[in-house]
Amino acid sequence: MRMAVWMLAPAAMAVAVPAVAQDAAARALVDRFEAARAAYDSAALAATLAPSFEEISPIGTVDGRDAVLGFYAPDKKTPAPPMTDDEVAVRTSGDTALVTLRKRFTIPGGPTRAIRVRYVAQRMRGRWQLLSAQYTPIPPAR
Repeated sequence: MRMAVWMLAPAAMAVAVPAVAQDAAARALVDRFEAARAAYDSAALAATLAPSFEEISPIGTVDGRDAVLGFYAPDKKTPAPPMTDDEVAVRTSGDTALVTLRKRFTIPGGPTRAIRVRYVAQRMRGRWQLLSAQYTPIPPAR
């Protein structure tokens, strides 16, 4: 029995390593998306988005890829408070990944707020792209 466990261990590790790499690739995609969004870099942003990308904003509006790219056009750049991420969870299954995290930011002269973000990504033609993002406000603690 012990021999069988030792013989199976390398096979189990071979399966686990690609999953870790996929998780890292999905997280890296989200990081590129967020960096492009913060910089209002429309070319870099477009490279992260699938043609059918859809975003649900914190106020519930649904915007397609073109609307999102238009919102983040360089000439529309406005100051935004710095954001930090925590509570990151990445789940991959084949060519699909879910990345969920909490973003925190402090409104200048105001309170600290948080939103939960869920990204859905898909690997297409060997490249990860975002299919959607949903931003859900987290109510302040009472």
